[in-house]
Amino acid sequence: MGDFSKDFQVAYSVEPDACTIRFRCFDTPNSVTIFGGAGDGRDVEGVLLEVRRACLDFHRIWSFSLAGSDIARLNEPADAVRVDARTSQLLSAMKAFHDEEPTFDFTVGPVSFMWKHATRAPSDADLAAALEHVGPSKVVIGGSMVLKADPFAQVDVGGAAKGFVADSIAAQLRQAGVTSADIDLGGNIYMLGEHPSGRAWRVAVRVPEGVDARRSVVEVRDRAVVTSGSYERFVEIDGERYQHIVDPRTGRPSETDIVSATVVAESSLLADMLATTALLSGTAGLEGLAERHPGVSIIAITLRGDVVEVGV
Repeated sequence: MGDFSKDFQVAYSVEPDACTIRFRCFDTPNSVTIFGGAGDGRDVEGVLLEVRRACLDFHRIWSFSLAGSDIARLNEPADAVRVDARTSQLLSAMKAFHDEEPTFDFTVGPVSFMWKHATRAPSDADLAAALEHVGPSKVVIGGSMVLKADPFAQVDVGGAAKGFVADSIAAQLRQAGVTSADIDLGGNIYMLGEHPSGRAWRVAVRVPEGVDARRSVVEVRDRAVVTSGSYERFVEIDGERYQHIVDPRTGRPSETDIVSATVVAESSLLADMLATTALLSGTAGLEGLAERHPGVSIIAITLRGDVVEVGV
């Protein structure tokens, strides 16, 4: 986890009236900006420090590399693990989403972690052996206890954790009386309320470097804007780059015609999971994905630079 005790910065802006905290967590830079103050005369800087503490606590329980975290303990050979209530909620949400979208699998850990730590490309035999331990039926969430039908099953919450946290922060800010805020967790964005000027927020959709595509701007109020891209994170093995999203059907990094998928939704958790699923589905699966999840918009950028928009 590291020592984040001094790893933050608070800055004020007069026009518009705003206060921003910047800090590192979840292995990414993050920022939260409150516009126009909080309710009941609450100290805005204090509210932002509470938000940062909440993020560090989520990092503590969900870091896959931090010894003693819920995820680290779940990914050790075991039959049952007692977890934090928030971990149970996250895993339950991922399981429920998988029931709708089987392409999304939170138990892909045995293969995704293999790729993350590989010094050579895993062989077909390596992947086949790891895939034997993949499948939601191998993990049963029962309240504070997570039962593992397969002791070697592993969970990977990377496709949903920041979405869950963004929703939690938005709720925390609303409870503090905040009506306008910009939450940015390493590119996982939630725009609370509306812009201080009274208009909708305008969020530019990032175009991957090296891709010649038109730029899109979405206008939102109280919505999450989450982008997942094959360009964001990768592992380099023998000079070749492999993107970080692993297809649970093959055990290999996803290979579709989409290099970036941006999802706009009321829930950041839903948007996070949908963005990953869109990348795995390819453009052929986007219409069906949007139809199964009314109220969301998906903007996908292809390898050729085409921009495909579906949904609301």
